Amino acid sequence: MGNIRKWFSGKANHSLIGKIDVWDQRYVRGTILIPNDPKAPGTVELMINDLPVMDSPISLREDGRFGFQIGMYDVWRFASKADKISVRYVEELLSCPDGSLFFHPERNGKEDLERLRHRFASGQHFDKRGRITAGKLTKDRDQAWQDGVMTLYGEVDKVIGEVTGSDSFIFSGTLLGYVRDNGFIPHDKDMDCAYLSAKQTAEEVAAEFAELGEALIAAGYSVTPKASCISVRRLTGSKVMVDIAHLFVKPDGHVGFPFGRVGTADVAVEEFFPVGAGHLSGYPVGVPSQPELIVEHIYGQDWRIPDPGFKWSERRRSRDPQPLLNYSQRSRIAMDDLYSRPETTEPSTFVRWLASSERLPRLAVAYDLGCGNGRDLGTLSKVADRVYGIERGRYAVAAARELVSGNSAVSVHHDDLLREGVFSRLVAEDVNGGPRLFYVRFLLNGLTHAEQETLLKILSTILRSGDLLAFEHRTTADEHLKKARFRSYRRFVDSNEFAQRLNELGFDVTHREEGTGLAPFEREDPHVMRIVAHVA
Repeated sequence: MGNIRKWFSGKANHSLIGKIDVWDQRYVRGTILIPNDPKAPGTVELMINDLPVMDSPISLREDGRFGFQIGMYDVWRFASKADKISVRYVEELLSCPDGSLFFHPERNGKEDLERLRHRFASGQHFDKRGRITAGKLTKDRDQAWQDGVMTLYGEVDKVIGEVTGSDSFIFSGTLLGYVRDNGFIPHDKDMDCAYLSAKQTAEEVAAEFAELGEALIAAGYSVTPKASCISVRRLTGSKVMVDIAHLFVKPDGHVGFPFGRVGTADVAVEEFFPVGAGHLSGYPVGVPSQPELIVEHIYGQDWRIPDPGFKWSERRRSRDPQPLLNYSQRSRIAMDDLYSRPETTEPSTFVRWLASSERLPRLAVAYDLGCGNGRDLGTLSKVADRVYGIERGRYAVAAARELVSGNSAVSVHHDDLLREGVFSRLVAEDVNGGPRLFYVRFLLNGLTHAEQETLLKILSTILRSGDLLAFEHRTTADEHLKKARFRSYRRFVDSNEFAQRLNELGFDVTHREEGTGLAPFEREDPHVMRIVAHVA
């Protein structure tokens, strides 16, 4: 029985509103009969004597009943053999399996209730596993976090209005907390907001959303693009973050949810408009005109009951994916965000390996396709008479031009090499004979499969005998490896399929290797493929 010495019957009370099913050293589990009242509490309380130790949410179980689970990991530390431990719901103690109302621990803990009270007073609390935090506050108690995130939202809201002409409003988990708890959800990660686009087509809605991401970068924020939302921070890695979602009006006149929702009923525009004014943590926020209805559309009819095990992958029932940001849009935003701040200018391991190997003859020209901030251009200029960097991102181009400003053999071109005629015009400037290198590092991961095919076809029309191709990119084996930065905008390339495609286009693959250890990046070691091909 671990820490549990015995059950004490006390005054038996076979509760009609709930009971404890399992109680052991790790957790307490029980069943609650929720009154048919939307105002009924959604949590149970764990008590040591008369001290409330923690609240635990009640959630809907797979068997259709409502239940709770309380983690007990560190609770034992603060209880002695003389203390009474119990679970309470609406001021009533729940009965244990034998009908008792409380129990005593088997042995004394290392600390006591007085010490626990001091910890609570300093802002510490138990998490859902029952671990005592080291001063980390939940979001509903962390006023500094609330001040930071609400100030950030006020700034972001202005950019949303300038770009889209629409009023933003609190959304998703933040709207749920506003309606249900009159505050933030304790264990939320960020502040959620959204806007309803006035654009007419899904393509226009997505383009506007991408434009918003670019505008936030230009305003100096750190932006992480995801298909259905844009995360905004002041600094990369900050815990103060605002997530922006976009909604749109579908051809049938109802509101579309690109991220998806639990509800399946049609949603009228009038449920959002006009956007009202509310206050959250003392700060003004936009609120949909019918907030409770919107919460029900998002989370389903049981939204009033906290569900710590809620997973979108399991609960989502409807989705309108048409205006999701595609790979190219996400990649462009991510790269602009990356190069809007200083990044390493050290040559990559790939270019150093390539330049020091015996695989390259003296090159007439080297083309770095998607050159980023130009970190590899200087090394390429050591093995080529002339080097061209081609990059579509304005921040990267500015950084690259500054980096190579003293190298007369290198020039950086601001253009999209997939646009018709762009690459062929650049190659036409090459009047010298001799072998050429087309260097492609990590570019393919930022392209869709169709865009990759476009690039390969462009290359196949301009390559001549003696030219070389050098690729490095993340493979499908890297998809589930740990990432240093969020990478929803990255496509992972099938190694065998890509090598076969090069052969089909008539390129002779002379070197191929893949694995980890080739391109370490910050805290990660990605699985990449290196492939070198010649044109006979």
